[in-house]
Amino acid sequence: MRIIILNREKALFVLYLLGILLCLPVLLPYLTQPLFTEGRLNRTPMIIDPGHGGIDGGTKDHHGNLEKKINLEIALKLRDQLRQSGLPVLMTRETDTELFPYIAGRRGRHRRDLQTRIEKAKAANCQFLVSIHCDWSTDRTRRGMVAFYNHRNQASKNLALAIQDELNKLQTKPQKAAPGKYFILEQPGVTGVLVEVGFLSHPEEAALLQNPEYQETISFGISKGILRYFRDYYR
Repeated sequence: MRIIILNREKALFVLYLLGILLCLPVLLPYLTQPLFTEGRLNRTPMIIDPGHGGIDGGTKDHHGNLEKKINLEIALKLRDQLRQSGLPVLMTRETDTELFPYIAGRRGRHRRDLQTRIEKAKAANCQFLVSIHCDWSTDRTRRGMVAFYNHRNQASKNLALAIQDELNKLQTKPQKAAPGKYFILEQPGVTGVLVEVGFLSHPEEAALLQNPEYQETISFGISKGILRYFRDYYR
């Protein structure tokens, strides 16, 4: 009697193994997908660009809080979030400094500063650049986060659309990603997106942009958009 039970158990075990083997061809793509995604991200360097810095403070709110500081704080949070997801991330700057020094009597420092950011991306073989900025308007009612892209670069547009979709989940009035004629977006060899994270001319939004928790929320939205782009478009 015991021998019969053991044989039956062995037969069921063999059938179980055969079932697994037959299912493996179907399950294999799903089992390997996370590893493939992680490997793909590890081969996709990106550079985060906190706009302005050093002598160039950018715009400011009505209390004198400078854009350059907010840009850097959000960019550093974005860097950390993306690195935790397996994406190799570099920064154009990690401290309050300009990328090209001010030279008295020499014009064109701003353009050279922007060019240096592009050169850093290319030197590190970064295929993607995301630049963080704050906006300002004479209309104090204007507010909202907008991602800008190079209209001649479909990858830039797709990345901006993915980021905008995630940012719209964080704001009461959805905005549209838009083409932007920015020097940093139009340079060949680098797919760029510029994200305006809010208006420092809007009193309420300016106050929010000083809040580290709100900055973390913004950076998380941007990082979700970036990772979504790689999932949906980048192969």
